[in-house]
Amino acid sequence: MQLDTTAHSDPTIAVCGTGSIGFRHLRVIRERLHGRAVGVPIRSSRHDELRQSGYEAYARIANAAQAGCRMAIIATDTNRHLRDAHEAILAGCDLLIEKPIAPGINGLQELWTAADHSGCRIWVGCNLRFNTGLQLFRRRLPEIGQIHGVHIECQSYLPDWRPNRDYRCSYSSRADDGGVLRDLIHEIDYAVWLFGRPQSVFAMLLNLGRLSIEAEETVDLFWQAKAGYGVSIHLDYLNRIPRRSIRAQGDRGDIEWDFVRQRLVVALASKESEEIPVLQDRDDMMADQTAAFVQAIRTGISGDLATFDEGAFAVALCEAARHSAASGAAETIPDWRLSS
Repeated sequence: MQLDTTAHSDPTIAVCGTGSIGFRHLRVIRERLHGRAVGVPIRSSRHDELRQSGYEAYARIANAAQAGCRMAIIATDTNRHLRDAHEAILAGCDLLIEKPIAPGINGLQELWTAADHSGCRIWVGCNLRFNTGLQLFRRRLPEIGQIHGVHIECQSYLPDWRPNRDYRCSYSSRADDGGVLRDLIHEIDYAVWLFGRPQSVFAMLLNLGRLSIEAEETVDLFWQAKAGYGVSIHLDYLNRIPRRSIRAQGDRGDIEWDFVRQRLVVALASKESEEIPVLQDRDDMMADQTAAFVQAIRTGISGDLATFDEGAFAVALCEAARHSAASGAAETIPDWRLSS
């Protein structure tokens, strides 16, 4: 998606949290969307670094709003998302909150109510929806006919994520707001986006002690789609060989999207297998998502952006998965609107 700047001025967007993801947002806003990127770092030491890199920097979202920001991206650690989102709403900003929207469902209804009363709108940053390979998978999925199985996997090695930082000091290692289930909620989001919302989920969450962290290292999820077939998802922090893919089987053939190899494979019984290269970098996905965020604010059309409700449902599904891992049985996904 390309941002239409012919009828509007270039976007001015504040980014709260300027770690690796937040700084990527700033760079994409400036370099890809030619917008005004304003940093709101959590660490005061980052102010000078940002200014030396040519970005404006403010201590609070309210200060950025006073400087003209009416759009904000929340890219802080997950356990700060609700707090920072409330502050941005009070400042009158429409929001894109990085996934997951919160560690759990508590507080989501309160945030939604606050946004509704203020007239601010909230979307959730699930940028894999803007991956051209996954979008092609979605368009061509009907070709395999009646689906009878779906398998999704995302595996990588947590110490390799940020080689210059001790992973045991990152939010990913913490049990209260980290763990592979929250970190890789992208897979849950797009599974629901593609195949619909399940009523319940069965899950196994394990900490095998391989990484010396508090949070779970591996997750296996299983649910039944409304059409009757099973959806299985495997996530882990332990695999030295990165894998990220989705494969669906139907009565006419199979379709697979491989993020790492950047290819889509369509294998139908009626003709030869088709392999399609799909080349796209992370900045492209982020730029398309941010452009969609700006367009949604300007036009009211959300397109493929994850809505607040969709982001909240993914968190509720994760909560049910944790209950399932504890009970050893499938657990109903709670209604986030009924949370305190």
